[in-house]
Amino acid sequence: MTFAAVAVVLVGLIALAVIPLISLTAAWNTEARREAIDLTFFDPGHLIDDEQFYDGDAMTADQIQSFLDDEVGECRNDSCLSVLRSELPARGPIVSDATGRTICEGYDGGELTAAQIIDRLQRACGISAKVLLVTLQKEQSLVSGRTARAPSPEQLGAAMGARCPDTAPCDAGAAGFGAQVAQAATDLKSYSASDFMRQPGTHYLAYSPDPSCGGSEVTIANAATAALYNYTPYQPNPAALAARWGTGDACSAYGNRNFALYWALWFG
Repeated sequence: MTFAAVAVVLVGLIALAVIPLISLTAAWNTEARREAIDLTFFDPGHLIDDEQFYDGDAMTADQIQSFLDDEVGECRNDSCLSVLRSELPARGPIVSDATGRTICEGYDGGELTAAQIIDRLQRACGISAKVLLVTLQKEQSLVSGRTARAPSPEQLGAAMGARCPDTAPCDAGAAGFGAQVAQAATDLKSYSASDFMRQPGTHYLAYSPDPSCGGSEVTIANAATAALYNYTPYQPNPAALAARWGTGDACSAYGNRNFALYWALWFG
């Protein structure tokens, strides 16, 4: 064997050895970042800045696709958000009857990738793609983890938890990935554009759907935080915060805690 051939073989062996090392390093870095997130100073009244929440140009469609490719990893069916194509019906502008302000601009429809759908709704409604990605994760774990690598039709059908109350089935009219992203972005924008439901100020926020679990008065600092509580109306109790990524107690609700955790992990 010539010297050149030996060199080629050695380079190939080194490359094969490095691939799992890179994979292990990436996994270690992710776990290290997770463990570094501190909820000691969690402020229930200020979950995210308005400038971050209402950024309709936060990511491009290509950036969203790259993010999904990285987070989903190895897909095990054809429904992962990194490979999914879904129908998004065209829609005209939506204007608030209460205030006359535009909630969402109109957009063209079609069969689009998940990244293109997220981008289209980001720009139409002025809700950051980062917020939509975190919501997909907190509601159905569709961006990262085991579920993200093989989502079921039911999980995609309730992808954003939009029009999915705690005590009843989801609204059939909002089922499907495209419809879920469209409904969620519209709802998240409508709270401020229509002066609808909670607005910034002091409100009683329960710890869970069980009234016996109680709650507390919280001074909501901005429109973005109010929107998150209108969408997911519970604050994390001390047990949920102490558990961080884990399970609290029977009175713990995790939606807004998990929003804070994944925002810090991915974009904080």
